[in-house]
Amino acid sequence: MNYRSNRALAGRIALAARSASGPYSRRVGGAEAKRPAPVRVGFIGAGSVLWAYLQMIDRLAPRGIAVAGPIGARRREIWDRVLALRPGAELVATAEEVVGSDVDVVVILTSASSHAEIARMTLEHGKHVLVEKPFAGSPTEGAELAELARARDRHLVAAPFVHLAPTFRALWSAITDGAIGSVHTARGLYGAPRPDWNTWMYEEGPLADLGIYNLKSLTTLLGPVAEVVAAETATGSSDAGRVPDVTHLIARHETGALSSVVAGWEIHAYRRPGLELYGTEGTANLVGDDWDPRGYRIFRTQERSWREIDSLDPTWLWTDGLRDLVVAIREGRAPVANIEQDLHLLEVLEAARRSASERAAVPVMSRFEPIDLRLEPAERGSSGHIHDHTR
Repeated sequence: MNYRSNRALAGRIALAARSASGPYSRRVGGAEAKRPAPVRVGFIGAGSVLWAYLQMIDRLAPRGIAVAGPIGARRREIWDRVLALRPGAELVATAEEVVGSDVDVVVILTSASSHAEIARMTLEHGKHVLVEKPFAGSPTEGAELAELARARDRHLVAAPFVHLAPTFRALWSAITDGAIGSVHTARGLYGAPRPDWNTWMYEEGPLADLGIYNLKSLTTLLGPVAEVVAAETATGSSDAGRVPDVTHLIARHETGALSSVVAGWEIHAYRRPGLELYGTEGTANLVGDDWDPRGYRIFRTQERSWREIDSLDPTWLWTDGLRDLVVAIREGRAPVANIEQDLHLLEVLEAARRSASERAAVPVMSRFEPIDLRLEPAERGSSGHIHDHTR
């Protein structure tokens, strides 16, 4: 499959790019057509991630696109904190109360081990689902959820949503158009100090919690993975050293390109790009992390200089998948986010764990149809800075 020639899903991207700022009513025969009602969004889980999704709601609500529904949180002290920061918020004690309400979409922000169970219950109640990563514990469990969503004619989307960022799309467009020739190698890095406010996130390992951002980006840029080799280590800083907290992965993509990802909770700082790609005619990288892109750089060997393009949208939020989903519901189309890619990534994670355990290369059998994220050249940013290192 030559994924670079695929343009079948380009219309979904174009619709999504216009939807956040475009009109929501039009005149038909001289009369004003009725605007779609705002999509009502409920939340299950009220940890730190909730606030980023509520920030997205606050952007959508004034335009009549979406409104917040109930927030499910078991502990009363969490209620107090939410109400202190968001007076008037509707709080309930159980996931069942959120799912049983009149919401259209449920955003699942609980511990990773509960994602699949809550997503299944939500789909069975006829709601659309957005679930934080990883959205299931195994490829089999994920496939069952995807099939249930299809059977119920509901949308199921899973974080992360790094590929929706305009800056990432501009980088994707430049690379796809051959700005650095044929890409043969890429590398990703995402590390952070281990937070002390929970322990459940460690259960899935740093690749599933942190490296998944790079994996989403790299598979969007290079296509599906065919084989992985992985190694992991435990620094001993927590849980008696039993939980791996640094993982290295090398992936061979279906195109033949190679990529590597380093993810860890004991990587306290770094200065290199979070994402960098090497081609036969140059190099490209993303400024900042892929979940918070601040621009991109292109080095063309023939020119012997770097061109840096500033962020196309400095206000972009990594919770943009929620906007994508609610706009898709209002417009009666599929979201840009592709659950088949997330199913593929579940298999990549499983293969990486197996590779680290067996100390051997492990094949990845699933595939997905990549999405066309094209921006036209005029849309890719014009505030470029040229750094000429030949003088």
